[in-house]
Amino acid sequence: MLAQTLTLDDRAGVDVVYQLVSQNGTETRRIDAATNLAYPRQLSIKHTVQGSALEAVDRHLIQFTDTVSGAKGPVTATVNLTIAMPRDPAMTQQKVETLLANLVDFLSDGSIATPLPTVANVTAILRGES
Repeated sequence: MLAQTLTLDDRAGVDVVYQLVSQNGTETRRIDAATNLAYPRQLSIKHTVQGSALEAVDRHLIQFTDTVSGAKGPVTATVNLTIAMPRDPAMTQQKVETLLANLVDFLSDGSIATPLPTVANVTAILRGES
């Protein structure tokens, strides 16, 4: 299980502390401790399965949202990452980690160390943890 409180870097490298708000068997929600319910910054992790047997695909959604006061009321930005991993043994966690490393490198223009220094959170998510 992922920690109840997750501390993640923001764009400037400053810690953002996400505290657990709710949890069930397939989803967790966390809120940035520096925000409030009127204008929250949130992290949600959701897990679903589509199909069955070797045709089954595990889907893991990681979603960050940030709500601010806009010109006409609250406005929300959303960033999603969905990992869809077939249960067929031909697809391995290492292949998914390579795709994630490609994505991180692409998004950061190569400024984040590769290989990824740790994949503990990826491993936990792929196990269905939130």
